[in-house]
Amino acid sequence: MQVSVALPSGKRKHFEIPDSSNVGYLKVLAQKSFGRGFLRLVNAQGVLLDPQESVQAAGIQDGDTLTAIVQTAKIAVTDEAFAFWCNEGNRVATWGNPDSGGDSSRVQEQLRNVRHVQATESAFVAILADGSVVTWGNPAYGGDSSHVQEQ
Repeated sequence: MQVSVALPSGKRKHFEIPDSSNVGYLKVLAQKSFGRGFLRLVNAQGVLLDPQESVQAAGIQDGDTLTAIVQTAKIAVTDEAFAFWCNEGNRVATWGNPDSGGDSSRVQEQLRNVRHVQATESAFVAILADGSVVTWGNPAYGGDSSHVQEQ
């Protein structure tokens, strides 16, 4: 299958990919080819494509052109931990003291379509595209919002 990926600037690359590929594979090829570390792929209808989805499930067909949107990486910091993400990303990378938010493994599956991450002294809150929030880190500093999650 042949697929083109274009930046908004007009720069375009053509890729030959197996029909069994997922969108993430195509995204990695585009990132390497354009020399850009953080890209999101968008179809002709303006829909952001899920990197986990197969190209068939995403509706990508032979000869299609996708647009690559360059994302800016962002970072939030507690006193002893860091959180790194891209807007609308499906992963937040964390490191540092686990008690201060450096370990997000228990909430990682909830961190989809992240719009923003904010830090307190020892916890993080992620604001998702649907307006919901996900928290982790020290409960005394906001790392546990389970008691207000339904509000």
